[in-house]
Amino acid sequence: MTERKNTILLVDDDPNVLEMIHDGLAAENFEVIAASNPDDALKMVEHRLLDFALLDLDLGWNYMTGIELGQELRKQNDTLVVIIMTGYHNIKFAVEAMRAYSFHYMIKPFRIDQVVSLTERAQKEINLKTENQNFRERISELEEEVARLTNLLEQIRPEEAGIVLGSKEKNMSKRLKNADALSSYARQKGSAS
Repeated sequence: MTERKNTILLVDDDPNVLEMIHDGLAAENFEVIAASNPDDALKMVEHRLLDFALLDLDLGWNYMTGIELGQELRKQNDTLVVIIMTGYHNIKFAVEAMRAYSFHYMIKPFRIDQVVSLTERAQKEINLKTENQNFRERISELEEEVARLTNLLEQIRPEEAGIVLGSKEKNMSKRLKNADALSSYARQKGSAS
């Protein structure tokens, strides 16, 4: 069974940069969806599940920046890891995006292994968040089950409703019931003789 490739959307208005990053990410076993503008990008991923989006901050379009495209993509997938690519002169905007929208950023020029490293760290973060959410849901389910059982116990034996038995107490309770049953049986057998 082959492992699923991570899918990354790559958007940059410079065709040379687009091709270079596309080839580098494909060589690193990513499924790459490449677009040179926001409209094409949104159309290409309309019914696709993305893991990552690597977006140029300045897409060369007056109506949408990489940050705005990232926000639009997050409406479709709130766990999407968005990475904004920028030059040094625009780093202020990338840092603001990181703070405001939990986006990551990379300063151009960068190496493909830096992108791979960032996606691996981000994936670990997502996995931890998912695991924590699963634990919270399981705890909530267990709390509901405890409440349900407590309510049931109150209905059956109100005098024991506040008692929570541990495993030792449960074993002792079983032994006492067994001893009571044997004693009762012995009494009945003795009176029958």
